[in-house]
Amino acid sequence: MNNVIININWEYFLGLVGTLIALAYYANGRLTRLETSVEWLTDTFRGLKIASENSTAKLFGIGSPVSLTADGERALTLSGLKSYIDTHKERLTARCQRTSSLDRHEIQSAAFRTFTEWAFERPFEHQLNEFAFANGVSQDLLRRVGAIYFRDVMSASGPLAQHSSPK
Repeated sequence: MNNVIININWEYFLGLVGTLIALAYYANGRLTRLETSVEWLTDTFRGLKIASENSTAKLFGIGSPVSLTADGERALTLSGLKSYIDTHKERLTARCQRTSSLDRHEIQSAAFRTFTEWAFERPFEHQLNEFAFANGVSQDLLRRVGAIYFRDVMSASGPLAQHSSPK
């Protein structure tokens, strides 16, 4: 009397499996949308953190469009970001062209997104971390300084510049 036997005909079994597959598919779609909708929250927090840190470091202005201050220009040069961007301009530009339209706001957003996600080579990342530590700033703030410079470089030259000038 330790056995339980359940007899299910094959039509009922296929219906049950089909329902389970449909529910799993529906739930996956819901979770994917939830994951996507949380991404903007991460970007917002990162932006707030950078703005907060910049309020004391003053590496870029708060006007629109944002621009580097004299301290920001100095940090850009001394950290090595300026020469890194000038050296890797083609790769960075190609990445931004894949992900953005030719709108000036989109160019800036693509530059910010690119520098948030960009994986620097190990030696350069170490150099950037050392500079950030020595100067009491985060790598996120330095990446934003690099993104602002890169946005200006992209807007001033190349195929994006022809379409990004104000009308």
